[in-house]
Amino acid sequence: MGRTAKQAQKQLSKIIVSVIVVAGLVGGGVGAWYQLHNPARVQVTTNDQQQTTQISYRGQQGVDALTLLKRHAQVQTKHYSFGDFVVSINGTAGNGPKYWTLFVNNKESSAGASAYITKSTDTVTWKLQ
Repeated sequence: MGRTAKQAQKQLSKIIVSVIVVAGLVGGGVGAWYQLHNPARVQVTTNDQQQTTQISYRGQQGVDALTLLKRHAQVQTKHYSFGDFVVSINGTAGNGPKYWTLFVNNKESSAGASAYITKSTDTVTWKLQ
């Protein structure tokens, strides 16, 4: 193989590697876009008695945590002067000693569910504890 053929082969190898890298970046970008724009992925954990003990879903930019919970589950609330209190999710009541607690990105929220405005990067979780 002459010098020109070797140079052409090297150039072709560089082009192939570049195409593979670009395809990987585009594929990763599409995957990330899909994750951010499809918040309806809900994970529900139940115990042996088929009671919901935890529910998780993605946040949605500009929408409060309680509104999103109501989109993903059957929810009963009780209104108090400080806001709405989640009484049950999917038929599982939280009544002493366990109550439904809101977590955002694995940290207990200091804001109420209707006051916390989610971001598309948030993971919102309700735990019966």
